[in-house]
Amino acid sequence: MATFLVNISERSDISKKVVDGVRNMPGIPNAPVIRTSQGVTRFLGREDGGPAGPWVYYSERPKGDLIPMHKHASNRIEFLISGQIEWYEPGAKPRVYGPGTMSYVEAGIVYGYKVLEDAKILLVFDGPPGMQVL
Repeated sequence: MATFLVNISERSDISKKVVDGVRNMPGIPNAPVIRTSQGVTRFLGREDGGPAGPWVYYSERPKGDLIPMHKHASNRIEFLISGQIEWYEPGAKPRVYGPGTMSYVEAGIVYGYKVLEDAKILLVFDGPPGMQVL
């Protein structure tokens, strides 16, 4: 596979297109963003017709943004660059974490979160993310 370089500033906000309850950017297969989310999300994977992936997203979420309970079809790694998040999972107490925190969520695990302080987030999936909002 050839080298692939992309800069966040070269990518447009994919959170403006809405299809079946999630937002999708034409030409980016399976690149969903929850319809109710606020802020900006940029897909950093291939858009050039090359091999699928990488499945990497950069999001900026404002304080107060609430991401409802949902799950993904692929494993997910999140790195919180800045901000603060309150994390929710069914049957568990909410957890709060801040900058420098990495979280790993296996495919099919249900979760949601609220942004407590403006946040910058890097998300990496090990395959097409898929998404089901519950």
